[in-house]
Amino acid sequence: MRIGVDIDGVISDSYPVWVSELNGYYRKNITVLEKYEMHLAYDVPPEDMNTFFENNMEQLLGTPQPVVGAKEGIEGILRLGHEVVYLTARRPEDEAVTRRWLRRHRIPHETVLFSNLGGKEKLVRQWSMELFIEDYQLNARKIAASGVPVLLLDTTYNQGALPREIVRCKDWPAILQAIGEITCKQEKATR
Repeated sequence: MRIGVDIDGVISDSYPVWVSELNGYYRKNITVLEKYEMHLAYDVPPEDMNTFFENNMEQLLGTPQPVVGAKEGIEGILRLGHEVVYLTARRPEDEAVTRRWLRRHRIPHETVLFSNLGGKEKLVRQWSMELFIEDYQLNARKIAASGVPVLLLDTTYNQGALPREIVRCKDWPAILQAIGEITCKQEKATR
């Protein structure tokens, strides 16, 4: 099975670093993101937030640690014989810092796609992904609506009811368990 995997919030524990840097820059003390759209939490126009990210991209993308269990989760997916294709909303200009981060943390990777802050569902279809792992509920809903089931890594900013095509997973062990269950169902269906 070809499995699409988001990077920020799924593989890279980006948000704690981003919130810390944004708190310093905007002189705020936000501790928990309740909305994915960070400009709303900091009460600034999206353009201001984009400028901050563009000016600090190396720090913001290169500093985070991996999400707990992510490296082992990716290795587990590969051991099960699945293919992993990373699909991130990052810009193509961020490829070098992204690949350096993956290498530094020894996270297996070959194919890394960049949607350039755009929707991911088109690339999910183009690359024939059969499952996707995401943290942003809007992306998860669009991908699921395109016919690809989604495992949504549970976060403070993606709460709420989900359609049945999206399965909420509390952590990477739960993601691996869900992949095992999906694989088992697929094998039974082909018998």
